[in-house]
Amino acid sequence: MTALQPIHALNLDSVQQQAFIKYYLSLPEKPPTTIRIFDRNEYYSVHGVDATTAAREVFSSISNIKSMGIKPNKLDYLVLSKGNFEILIKKLLLVRRYRVEIYVAEGSVKSNEWTLKYKGSPGYLSQLEEVLGEGLGVSEENSPCLMAVNIKTDPVTKGRLLGVACVSVCEYELSAAEFTDDDLLTGLETLVVQTAPSECLVPTADNDDYKALQKVMDRANITLTKLKKSEFSTEGLIQDLNRLLKFKEGQSQDANSFPETSKETAMTSLAAAVKYMSLLSDNTNFGRFRIITLQTECFLHMDAAALSALNVFPELGDNSNSPSRSLYGFLDRCRTQHGKRLLAQWLRQPLRDINLINERLDVVELLVNSSQLRLQLHDDHLRRIPDLQALARRLTRKKANLHDCYKIYQAIKRLPSLLQCLASADNATVHSSLSEPISELSADLDKFQQMVEATIDMDAVDRGDFLVKPSFDDQLQSLSDQLQQLQAAAEKELNKAARDLNLDAGKSIKLETNPQNGFYFRVTMKDEQNLRGNKKYTIIDAVKGGVRFKTNALENITEDYLQAKSTYEKEQDKVVAEIVAIAAGYSESLCCLSQMVSRLDVLVSFAVAAATAPAPYCRPQLTLGADELLLEDLRHPCLELQEGVSYIPNDVVFKRGVGTTHIVTGANMGGKSTWMRSCGVGVVLAHAGAMLPASRARVPRLSALAARAGAADCERRARSTFMLEMLECAAILRTATADSLVLVDELGRGTSTYEGCGIAWAIAEELAIKSKCFCLFATHYHELTRLAALHPGVVVNSHAEAALAGGRLLLLHRIASGPALQSLGLHVAKLAGLPDSIIEYAEAKQAQLETNFYEVEAAIQSEETLEGQKLVIDFLRKCKQIQESIQSDEQMMKEINKLKQDLLKQNNKYVQSVIA
Repeated sequence: MTALQPIHALNLDSVQQQAFIKYYLSLPEKPPTTIRIFDRNEYYSVHGVDATTAAREVFSSISNIKSMGIKPNKLDYLVLSKGNFEILIKKLLLVRRYRVEIYVAEGSVKSNEWTLKYKGSPGYLSQLEEVLGEGLGVSEENSPCLMAVNIKTDPVTKGRLLGVACVSVCEYELSAAEFTDDDLLTGLETLVVQTAPSECLVPTADNDDYKALQKVMDRANITLTKLKKSEFSTEGLIQDLNRLLKFKEGQSQDANSFPETSKETAMTSLAAAVKYMSLLSDNTNFGRFRIITLQTECFLHMDAAALSALNVFPELGDNSNSPSRSLYGFLDRCRTQHGKRLLAQWLRQPLRDINLINERLDVVELLVNSSQLRLQLHDDHLRRIPDLQALARRLTRKKANLHDCYKIYQAIKRLPSLLQCLASADNATVHSSLSEPISELSADLDKFQQMVEATIDMDAVDRGDFLVKPSFDDQLQSLSDQLQQLQAAAEKELNKAARDLNLDAGKSIKLETNPQNGFYFRVTMKDEQNLRGNKKYTIIDAVKGGVRFKTNALENITEDYLQAKSTYEKEQDKVVAEIVAIAAGYSESLCCLSQMVSRLDVLVSFAVAAATAPAPYCRPQLTLGADELLLEDLRHPCLELQEGVSYIPNDVVFKRGVGTTHIVTGANMGGKSTWMRSCGVGVVLAHAGAMLPASRARVPRLSALAARAGAADCERRARSTFMLEMLECAAILRTATADSLVLVDELGRGTSTYEGCGIAWAIAEELAIKSKCFCLFATHYHELTRLAALHPGVVVNSHAEAALAGGRLLLLHRIASGPALQSLGLHVAKLAGLPDSIIEYAEAKQAQLETNFYEVEAAIQSEETLEGQKLVIDFLRKCKQIQESIQSDEQMMKEINKLKQDLLKQNNKYVQSVIA
């Protein structure tokens, strides 16, 4: 969208400018991520450093910034039109994840009496919906969700006890969880991935726990807002919940009856969220919310690194429409907005319940095999259904109008034909999971349909107007009759004027109306001469479209008509308010219908993605035991769609007693990373209930999927490639179990060769022997291939095939068993176009370094170094004991450093060379 140029300047004299500057400088200090905006009626202004931020966001330039006041009290400012203001708000909240404060003048804008009227943040958008309209922040991928976290000490285990609460206003849902977590907060990160909050509230603190929490939120790109500790007080919370929660009929009207309220630490977080969002200030929230417990164990655990490594969602700022950009982009064939949001939720929360997964797969397989049913649902029924969730919320908040009611009416009217379409499948799963619930909701909404048909003027709808039937109300009928009479009188005046001017009524002279002038006549410019000198007619204006004029009699009719129309509109507004109030009683049924339709939409989307792929998909077989993971002829669903790509499928085979850890070697660009990502994506698809790009698939019910791929510095967060690797690997080692899939790509490149190799070896061996997870471990450290001989039946070698033909490198993109015989890095360098002189020098240097390495390795085996070896082995044994006995990373490192210094004091040359 192209930003509009500013059309206003501040209309303040020097005294008023100085007064505003004084007021502005008196405002409380704020962080740079909070932007203050001043509403000056017809336009808006932003000041100080905020003006620079706003100018860059809206105009991509600071040339529009001006100054007010005189030195030393000068203040930069930027003036924004309403269009610029809306652009800025959306960019700040939805892209930058900033907070916004909007000040409104109590009296004249020149009086400098301002009130903070609207506040908004990524997780709290309700107030700004009044400014920008409903639906702000409800993107294709998610609805706004606010999270609050409080960390205390568990009285039993003395560990970290996390109390987490989430508030989703769009879905009228409060959720809570309470659990102990490790020092890296891996459990919290999993929860963050599953719930996708826009903002997280925490109490002001500066200890290690909250520093770790900030790192979790940084990785997930979530705005962190610090509140006073007093905001996390639960005083009065139960009374607030008694007003907000919806109780079932016959249920005790006491929030204490819900098990969630017994989670004391979680309730402190919920109290902070309720206060932050001012839920009690809006009475439309009363009796609407439900409270649930967050159940993370129901879903496949993934952290932010796994989502990024597998490209599950588009990267931030990626505006490409290419489906190959992300898994979400590939699967998103949804026809409804609520379907798109549910698809994102399913990808964040892949199921672990095999029965629920198979229920989804039953429907998807049916739709893949039945092209007629799939096309009818996708191309006809679903695309005609509006965002029922958003419409239901508008009804609840009394913000809906007749047009909204009519859109809901159209959706309800389509339900019988939709149900008939589903019935043609004659499938038990479709009937029980989709048709039957939709049919029941259709019956519940039948009276809504009757009400709309009785109240809305369908003839007016055909003309694009949404009006109440005059016959619905006696007062409206009387006013409607009066308006018709005045319309007829105006048409008589038209005929009279046509005869007088010798023109053809309705053709060369026309009767028109608008809200400003009421009735008037119009003739073309060529007939304008008929009016000249005729005092009966008063010319309103002459434009390119013709000359507009009127008579005294027509003006009298217009006065009566505009007055009657104004009265009619006021009476109609009363009736519309009554209709919306009645319609609001159906909002819960509409939300349930929205859930069912969105569910159908996502399942159809899964089927369309599979059926339109360039090669066949298969239904995965989900198994309970984690003894085997088999993906035959596996492909990557996104990459095979790229233009000019002829994808070569490969198998992924894990089997207990044969091999559960693959050490993957081979040339760069040989296909190692693609194979690993294909495996991860296949597992996500299987647990989400979608079909897989493979010929056959047996997938065990896994508890977690962890991935560490790619190498990129994170300068904005002051973290190097190596630090990011170590953080991600630490989290993997903490969480990996026998029913996990772990993908590790090129670990240890951020440090020295030997150190990197040692770290990679230790981590690979830990995952294989202790964690016993399914693991694909890609590396260029060929020393790791020796693990297969050390741990037969657990570790196996695989490699990406490549061949040398006539001195040229040929990448085959096939994965075969066994280690790669050579790295072929120099041949890849040739492909990249490095000069021959560089290649020749590199070959010579490689030979020299390899010779030195083998000489050093042989020397290590000599008797001369036996004493040093014993000391090193003893040192490593003691390090392992420290690791197993101490939970805190910080304390563990202190003990290891102390041990290291003690050994170094012996002044042993071997210790100094190997350990120091």
